[in-house]
Amino acid sequence: MMKKLFVAAMTAIALAGCGGSTQNNAQNNSTAQNNAETSQQSDYKFLDAKEKAFDGFTLYWLKDNEGDNKFPFDLFGNVPEDVKKDVNMPDGMPSSISAYLIKTNGKTILFDAGLGPSRNGQLLNELSKINVTPEQIDYVYITHFHGDHIGGMLKADGEKVFTNAEVYVSRLEKESDLGKGEQAVKMFEKYGDKIHVFNFGDKLPEDVLAIDAVGHTPGHTAFQKGNLLIIGDLMHALALQLKYPEYCPNFDGDKEKAIASRKRILDFAKTNGLTICGMHLTVAK
Repeated sequence: MMKKLFVAAMTAIALAGCGGSTQNNAQNNSTAQNNAETSQQSDYKFLDAKEKAFDGFTLYWLKDNEGDNKFPFDLFGNVPEDVKKDVNMPDGMPSSISAYLIKTNGKTILFDAGLGPSRNGQLLNELSKINVTPEQIDYVYITHFHGDHIGGMLKADGEKVFTNAEVYVSRLEKESDLGKGEQAVKMFEKYGDKIHVFNFGDKLPEDVLAIDAVGHTPGHTAFQKGNLLIIGDLMHALALQLKYPEYCPNFDGDKEKAIASRKRILDFAKTNGLTICGMHLTVAK
C-alpha cells in the first residue's frame, strides 16, 4: 500500500531568480554551448554522469534516442532576438529522449520507458549495457502518457515488455484524455492488475515521492528519492528554460500551469540542493 504524505513545502515555495547571464567569447560553437549551459546552471545541481551513486541507491541514465538531438527556438513560440542572443545557441539547444533506472535495496525501478520499437527506441540496448533484463525490472514509474515515455512499455507484437513489473501511473493522467489514448489503453490492457494509480504526495515503493508537476500534461509527475529529483518533461531545452522558464514548447498542454510547475519545482530543487535529471536533458556522452 502506498502511504499518503503531506507535502506542504512544495506549495509554499516562491519564485526565485535563475542563474546569471551567459557570457561567451569562444570562437567555436561547441565551446559556446558549454559556456552557456555552465553559466545558467551555477545555482543548480544537474546529473553529470551516466551512472551516479547516491545515499542508498545508484542512478543510471538511459539514452533512448540515437545520435544527438537539438530543439530549435521556433518550437518555443516567438522567442525575442535578445533572448536568443543571450542563450547563444543558434544551431539549436541540446536535448534528448531519456529514461532513468535506480537500483536500491535489491530492487530495480525504471522511470519511463522511452519511444519503443516502432520509433527505434534504444532502451533495451541501454539496459543490456548495465546488465539489466526487462524481466528484472520490479517497478515502472511513469511521468506521463506521451508516446516517447510509454512507447517502450509494449513489444512490437503488442505484448508487455516488463513482465514482472508493477506499474505506477498518476490518477489525473489516467483519467485525462491521454489516458483514453490508444497507447495508454493498450498498456492498461496488457499490464492489467499490475497497474497501480497514485495521487500527488503519495510515497511509492522504495521511498519515492510523487510530486505534482502538472501543465505539460494533466497528470504530469516528478519523482523525488532522497537528494534526487526526476522532473520528467518539466524542461525540454535547458539552455533556454532554466533562465527563461516562461517559454514553453508547443507541446505543453496547459502553458500557464507548466510555467508555474517549472518555477516552483526548480526553486524547490535549488533550495534543497537536489540533483535534477529530466527526460529531455542531456547528461554525459
